[in-house]
Amino acid sequence: MRRLLFLLWISSLPCFAQTLEKGVKLNGSLSIGAAYYTGNGINARRPPFNWYLSGAPTLTLFGISMPFSLVVSDQDRRFSQPFNQYGVSPRYKWATIHAGYRNVRFGEFTLNGANMLGGGFEINPGKLRLGAMYGRLNRAVNADSIDSYGSLGYIRATYKRMGYAAKVGFGTSNRFIDLSVFGARDDSTSIAPTSLVNPEQNLATGLKSHLGFFQNRLQIDLDAGISFLTRNTNLNQLLDSANNPLLRQASKFIKVNASSGFFTAWQGQVNYSTRWGNLRTEYKKIDPGYRTLGAYYFQNDVEQITLSPSFQVLKGRLGFNLSYGAGRDNLNNKRISTTVRQVYSANLNIVASNQLNINLDYSNFGVSQNKGYGDLFNDTTAIQVINNNLGGVISFRPASQHQLTISTFVQNTNDLNRFTESFSESNSLLGSLSYSINNTAQKWNANAAISYNNTRTDTREILLISPTISASKVLDKWRFSLTENFQLRSSDGSKEGHTSSTNLSVAYRLEKHSILWGASYMSNKYSSESIGSANFSEFRSNLSYTLSF
Repeated sequence: MRRLLFLLWISSLPCFAQTLEKGVKLNGSLSIGAAYYTGNGINARRPPFNWYLSGAPTLTLFGISMPFSLVVSDQDRRFSQPFNQYGVSPRYKWATIHAGYRNVRFGEFTLNGANMLGGGFEINPGKLRLGAMYGRLNRAVNADSIDSYGSLGYIRATYKRMGYAAKVGFGTSNRFIDLSVFGARDDSTSIAPTSLVNPEQNLATGLKSHLGFFQNRLQIDLDAGISFLTRNTNLNQLLDSANNPLLRQASKFIKVNASSGFFTAWQGQVNYSTRWGNLRTEYKKIDPGYRTLGAYYFQNDVEQITLSPSFQVLKGRLGFNLSYGAGRDNLNNKRISTTVRQVYSANLNIVASNQLNINLDYSNFGVSQNKGYGDLFNDTTAIQVINNNLGGVISFRPASQHQLTISTFVQNTNDLNRFTESFSESNSLLGSLSYSINNTAQKWNANAAISYNNTRTDTREILLISPTISASKVLDKWRFSLTENFQLRSSDGSKEGHTSSTNLSVAYRLEKHSILWGASYMSNKYSSESIGSANFSEFRSNLSYTLSF
């Protein structure tokens, strides 16, 4: 397999050479700056003065990018080239060659983004869809209780892992059916023997399709996979596969023992669109323990369904968006509890006029736990929670440069478990009012807003009121910005204090040069009723120059 891929890669290089960018390029940025800090009433959070020189140059050699980073400051000096993994995927017409470190996806449940050092190709002559990859997925790493930096404490052992994948399909990017296969095996002799990590072997097959009917109004997507996984190839205990014909067939390609198993996964979506809306249905079911060594992570032990109809009437001025979803875990009934989730949501959007838009939203999210396997389920700690959210946003534009926005939301968390309700139940009322002016002709804008947040729990009530004003102005190459934020706090009806934050920035830009100066002042004061709290203030200022090349 390796020789075949190598010959294909070598023979294809002349075709792809013309697609590579010629020459050497260097681009990026270089910045120098200094910052000042002072604080009163609290311990200093940073040094009073610091400076830095930083850069992010990128060297490009024949289409291959090599980014670097440079940091020199009064506290740190380092030069790094963080990406020591290089790869290239040149493309010519309907063919693509992969060489080096590549992240290739052939299927959701087979090869799905695992970083592979090797080679491969993807060709699509006409409606034929072919692809293959071979390479190293993991390099061998011996366990080490003390790493070279002295910060990680333990380096996890990793076996050298080699893998391959192939894909064959028919169709176009808009309508296709693909079959894929992926295999990987750890070299058990690549590292010193360890009991903490076991060598694994995997064989996964998958089906991926996207089909459209009735002028693409009906679209059907499907991803399905079967994964045969041996969790410990060193295990000599045999598995009685006589009653399992699938594992018996898989034993022809991978080692099968008592640690072996096979798992299935699939997900599908059906979407039907019309002039007045669409209906989308999604379903997913992934077995507990489903894994493929060609992907780093995805959720398993899950079954869920989602229905999402939407409608538009009155020439799009009235829109409805509905959704219902349900899901559960513990599909093999081996957990002590089963978690069930249900989600309802509804959205109504009204375009009353060219100036007035109204959006109403409601959602209900419920999660509960039921008894599963065995007798260890404890209903005193079981989750039984419903979250409700109801609100709306009204936006009014009396003129093209002006906009008034009002929003209000009510959030409620209702715990149905009488043993835990006092710890988790809460009610919140959130509201905001904002008015903005955007004068594009004179290049300035301003905004004034106030927000209200009242949250009640079983033991406490917190109230936050936050007015904010901001403005910015562009003057030739200059940009000026000013923001003032003020927050009033109270707890259980008693005033707790307030926080004020003022931010000012001035920027100057000229082609590849930019200068930025910024300053901020924050003052936090507590009321006389807040015992044990000290007032404090902070001032920060920074000046920087950046050159882009």
